Amino acid sequence: MAKKSRFDEHKAAILLGEVTKTNVTGLKKALNAFERVDRGYSTSRTTPHITTVERDELLDNLLPNKRPRVVGELHDSGVAVLTSKRYAKQLAPVADIIADLDHFRLVGFDFIGRYGMYAQPVYRAYDTKGNSFPFTTVAWQSGGNGPEIMSGNYW
Repeated sequence: MAKKSRFDEHKAAILLGEVTKTNVTGLKKALNAFERVDRGYSTSRTTPHITTVERDELLDNLLPNKRPRVVGELHDSGVAVLTSKRYAKQLAPVADIIADLDHFRLVGFDFIGRYGMYAQPVYRAYDTKGNSFPFTTVAWQSGGNGPEIMSGNYW
């Protein structure tokens, strides 16, 4: 019997409808490795690898169709960031949704950086009435400024 890959574990979580910080981190690492290899850069032996088919399945099918709910520590940190007074001004356009925040869903990845090589998870925050907005949080080390409301096609 073939050994299950990490991608298979993350795919199973998506199909079950809930992802954790471990799932999102693993997917991000695999996508980053894919982008490095695709551009001819090296990766370490321990780097998670995915095939083109797996990458396309994740980005074009799984996430748009399943939109798994974010649970656990990642949910808690998302609530903390979005409700932080530090970011209230930049999140003012969606303050009414944040005030009634219910849950988040992983809806895709945005590729950032000079060559678009770094996968950044994109979430959709929902209030109890079903209103929502897509956002990502880019670390200050990567030139980000906390949570950013996304535009574009993020279901």
